[in-house]
Amino acid sequence: MFEYFSFFLKDLSFSFVILTVGFILGWIIYNNLVLRDVSLKDALFNKDNFAAWIEFIGAFVFPVLYLSSHAIKGAASDNIFVDLAVCTGYTVFYIVILTVLRLLSKSIVSLINAEDDHGKVCLNKEICEQKNVGAALFSVTLSVIFVSFIKYIDFIDIIEGIGASILIKVLLFILFVLVAMVCYSIVLRKKTTLFKEIFIDNNAAAGIGLLGFIFAVQTIVSGIIDAYTTDFEIITVALVIAVCLVIYGILSVLFKRIFTAIVKVDVWNEIYEQNNVGAAIGQAALYIGIAMIIVNFIM
Repeated sequence: MFEYFSFFLKDLSFSFVILTVGFILGWIIYNNLVLRDVSLKDALFNKDNFAAWIEFIGAFVFPVLYLSSHAIKGAASDNIFVDLAVCTGYTVFYIVILTVLRLLSKSIVSLINAEDDHGKVCLNKEICEQKNVGAALFSVTLSVIFVSFIKYIDFIDIIEGIGASILIKVLLFILFVLVAMVCYSIVLRKKTTLFKEIFIDNNAAAGIGLLGFIFAVQTIVSGIIDAYTTDFEIITVALVIAVCLVIYGILSVLFKRIFTAIVKVDVWNEIYEQNNVGAAIGQAALYIGIAMIIVNFIM
């Protein structure tokens, strides 16, 4: 009994150290590098900025803690101190990569040739100064994508000679998520544009719809890649992902039309014209529910 208790204490202490290192390091980098042109503390506590809280929790707290917890999985050595050093290294690496990608997303947004009443669109200022909830949700969406493929990077597997498999998984994930996002934007372009809704119109409902869609897509792609881990063949996996995403798209349109016919409400108008957050949450729930059904069917 004492041995189990001792093991629990060691494991708890081990996890606590990793999570603490990850959170502190993440906060230092996030506050002083990612958001260096705005005041996060002021936005969170003095201005009571809901958009800043969404960004802080969804694009910082959850990703950092998730990646830190992912770094803890599996023992790297029988020596707990070596294991601690390795897991800490993973945590630092994951957070640095997440930071680089977040900075890249900020640069991409700044390249958009769009202006609102406050001037040229800037991701950080949209969130922390203009209280744009849609922009915060856009940032969270990107964080969901980043975290989903960063977790596949494993130094030990690379050292053992299976780095090519990791690279293929990462590229497959990025490729299909980007294709899905392009398709989503093309569908929207018939009546409006994604960036206009989020950054110009400050449409929170549009941000929720995008987040739900991307979360569902990454659920399908990640679920299939993980399901074929032991028998990974790129052509088979790519074909299964493509078929599942097509099925996902068909079912999403079908169920949305059925719902629209039943309640006799134009969901599109509610989300993109009326900025109906409730309707957007319902649509996001539909996306995620269909994705989970597909993944569980495959597994």
